[in-house]
This record gives sequence, structure tokens and C-alpha cells, in this order.
Amino acid sequence: MLTEFRDLESREPRIMDRVAQTIHQLMRHQFIHTADRGSPPLLEILRRPHIVSLLTDYFDTAGYRLVVRESEGWAGILPDVERVGQPRMTINETIVLLVIARLWQEGIQDGAVGDFGTVLTTLNNAYDSYLDLVSRSRRPALAIAEFRDNVQELSRRAVVKLYAFDDEGQDQELVIRPIAVLLAGDDFLASLETFIRQTPVPDEATEAQSEAPIESTEP
Repeated sequence: MLTEFRDLESREPRIMDRVAQTIHQLMRHQFIHTADRGSPPLLEILRRPHIVSLLTDYFDTAGYRLVVRESEGWAGILPDVERVGQPRMTINETIVLLVIARLWQEGIQDGAVGDFGTVLTTLNNAYDSYLDLVSRSRRPALAIAEFRDNVQELSRRAVVKLYAFDDEGQDQELVIRPIAVLLAGDDFLASLETFIRQTPVPDEATEAQSEAPIESTEP
């Protein structure tokens, strides 16, 4: 494989530079989306079959599966759970992902679909949905600033796009991408909601170390 990379660099050094940038972005953020700054050239390189084949083999050696969804404007890497297992998320991170994925599904059902299968909502609306969910459990709710931090982490990974704060509306636009439901999955959503309803309030020591019992698909 190293030979293939060296051959590509000798034949097409600019293409190899773009390939290296794509690998870096995927390893750092897991996903890239065409609506994010700097991402279109990286997705363009993934339209070349020989590059996709090379990167598929590259990530496979590390235990990840390369996924390219051109119709949805994104690419990403998912762990091969049989080889590297599934990373864990804290309960709070998992609940926020559940809320985001559910809002996407509701938007699709209502026909409120934007470019590349996205759904537009706001941070305040997402937070209200989050409060509704945790109110049916015995878990303490995150403050909105903590909730925003979790959403910003999803934004960093290109799962959502969180826009700047609007002083007039006292809110932030939130674009949810289909990636959210890929990360969550139907079984994840159903089993997590059951878990939330049954989970007791942890003490501070337990909360600090708490992790969701359902695995995520982040690298």
C-alpha cells in the first residue's frame, strides 16, 4: 500500500496532497460535508474510483470502513466493530445525539427537507426536545450551555451545522444532516429511549464516569 501512495505521489503530487488532506480530515473529524468550508475539494477527490479504492484499503487496515454518500454530500469513516470494537459515549452525549437524530426523522416525516437531505431547526427547539425527553426520566437535565457544547462537538464532526448566535432571535440555526441517523440507528434509538426512562439519577462520582450502555459509531 505504501508503494501505491508513493506511485501516486510521483505521478500526481497535487492529487497526493489532496488525498493526504482527506485522510487527515477523516481521521480528525470522522466526517466531511460538502457544505463545510474546505470540504468540496476533498469530496471531489473521492469521486475518483482509484482514489476511493486506495483509501478504502488504507482505512480497512486501521479497522475502519470508508463510506461515501455523494447524494447526501458527505463521506466518513465508521469502525469495523468486529475488529476494533465500538467507542463509548457518555450518557449525556448519547442523549443529545438521540434528540438530534429524532428531530431529523421528524423533519423528514413532515417533508421539511433541505439540500442533501438536511433538516433545519434551531438550538432552542432542539433543547426543548431534549428537556421533554429527560423530563420522562429521572436524569438531571443539562443546562443549555452544556447542551450547546455537545451540539458543537457534533458540528465539529460535520454531523450537524450550528450557525452563529442571532442576537435578535436569541437563538442559533441548526442544520441536521442524515449522518446523525447513521450514527444513531433505529435499534440505538429504541433501546436508548427505554434506557433513559429507566435510568436512576446517579450520584456525582458515578455521573463523572458514566458512559452510555449503547455503543456509538464514532472512531
